[in-house]
Amino acid sequence: MKILYDISVLGIGQSNARYKTGIFRVVENLANGLEKAQEVELSLCSTFSLEYANATVDYLNERPCLASKPFLTPRWQQDSMNKVNSLMHRINQKQKISFSARVIRRSLFFFSNSINRSSKILIDEKKLVHEKKLADIDVFHSPFHAIPEQIRSFNNLKTILTVYDLIPLLYPQFFQYNEAELVKSALDSLRADSWVTCISQATKNDLCNYLDKLDPERVVVTHLAASELFYPCHDRRQILSVKQKYKIPDAPYILSLSTLEPRKNIDQTIRCFAKLVEQENIQDLCLVLVGNKGWKHDALFKELSKFSNLKDRIIVTGYVDDLDLAGLYSGAMAFVYPSFYEGFGLPPLEAMQCGVPVITSNTSSLPEVVEKAGIMVSPTDTDGLCQSMLNIYLSSVLREEMSFKSIEQAKKFSWQNCTNRTISTYKNAMHS
Repeated sequence: MKILYDISVLGIGQSNARYKTGIFRVVENLANGLEKAQEVELSLCSTFSLEYANATVDYLNERPCLASKPFLTPRWQQDSMNKVNSLMHRINQKQKISFSARVIRRSLFFFSNSINRSSKILIDEKKLVHEKKLADIDVFHSPFHAIPEQIRSFNNLKTILTVYDLIPLLYPQFFQYNEAELVKSALDSLRADSWVTCISQATKNDLCNYLDKLDPERVVVTHLAASELFYPCHDRRQILSVKQKYKIPDAPYILSLSTLEPRKNIDQTIRCFAKLVEQENIQDLCLVLVGNKGWKHDALFKELSKFSNLKDRIIVTGYVDDLDLAGLYSGAMAFVYPSFYEGFGLPPLEAMQCGVPVITSNTSSLPEVVEKAGIMVSPTDTDGLCQSMLNIYLSSVLREEMSFKSIEQAKKFSWQNCTNRTISTYKNAMHS
């Protein structure tokens, strides 16, 4: 099978580490799985914009296995952006810049910005995939963005879109307006004969209810998996080193990891932690919040300011390096994730793969991921969350039991399974 896989997301993450989130990990892990699959003849492309096509090449240059695969975005477009960026860099390096050089630099700056602002138009006009080479492709797979019009115009080319969730459309209060537009444009790009992979049964249900014209037989669930970066770390020195690096006291702690935004319900975690340690007079327990600042994060820090007496026991680390995550997860007494709604929920799975007891919401896809291995409560159940944290804090037997269940549950998910299900979808699409 000749598969064209769009890795625009990897270029976006390459250009800004802030975007190396869950979706980045998904696109990357599936790319690695497809690259190893013997029955797949893999080609890659980047269709979102010229700017990110250039960054995608930078990403590939750092990864020889993927870089060895054909990249079907025309090189002349990348070269033109490279020349603009190179010339601007050379001008900026000079200590004294002449008037004419300043004019050139200003012109290049506006030219570069105009390319970025007009990227969607340029995709249609310039066509970011080689036309002639498209004729040899069996299946085009976009793992996030809308399927480009250029691709849709090839009637013999089967198209597949990955849908993560419909939360921006179903619960717009949790997102900025452009998030909903991204999801809507992706759904609008589906042809009648397109296939869809969804990362959970919950997402498939939402999608089929939202698009009643969509044939459920063409919607396939491909569960995600946690990276090999996540494992039970028993090295006390490694855990202590990670705690010191992020200024976490050498004391028991409850961990929460997510983008700091309202949908993740982190303020509920903060309130419940504060209530727990106050009512039970717990002196040694800390709360560690990990993640980049997201939309409306100010509300979270406003909530934090209400508990100034706990400022040394509620630690906000910000971004944590990938290689430190296993130690950070493994050192936690429990992982708490009371999110209002998820398309899958990678952080609870990552925690389970590290052998950590998990408390999470009983909504959306989270019961699919955690099943009976964790404790599930309503995201608005304050007493339930407090009691669950207290039970784990008080009982080493419960912690050991939940740790074992976490590891066993995590074994049900693997990137090999995800890759196999995706390849099976390619085959079904080709024969439909």
